[in-house]
Amino acid sequence: MANYTIETKPAFTVLGIDTVLTGNFPEMGQQKANFWQKINADQALAKLDGINDYPFAVNEAINGEFHYYAGRQVTTAATAAAGQRLIEFPAGKYLVITGTAADQMGLYNALEGPAFGEILPQLTDYAYVGGPNTSYVTGSDDAGVHGEMLVPLVEK
Repeated sequence: MANYTIETKPAFTVLGIDTVLTGNFPEMGQQKANFWQKINADQALAKLDGINDYPFAVNEAINGEFHYYAGRQVTTAATAAAGQRLIEFPAGKYLVITGTAADQMGLYNALEGPAFGEILPQLTDYAYVGGPNTSYVTGSDDAGVHGEMLVPLVEK
């Protein structure tokens, strides 16, 4: 099982470049990979004025659509341009999963799978009831790309 903790986190905001995913989960996985290829090729994140250089991947369901964002953490004073969205994460309890993979997309996949397939179904005191969740890169070295996933929780 993946390494995880339950932690209280302060509120934070991510400025994300938006895309809408369609189809079933395998198709969405490929759409996410294609989206990140485009974001990285266009160096789109370099154009966002974030408070750190960590790339964030955010999943959010809005009005029956599955939105996916590539973004950076920003201050609350940030504004969103066309095709962007400010995604606010409230202060509170979060499932925090850490991991390492060979590359950025591998990291996001390595964190999302265990979060929703293994860890959340086994939690007895907490539940995920929706809202945005995010994975982000915290660094890289000879072992690969390191990062975390944050999933908001409520007490049962």
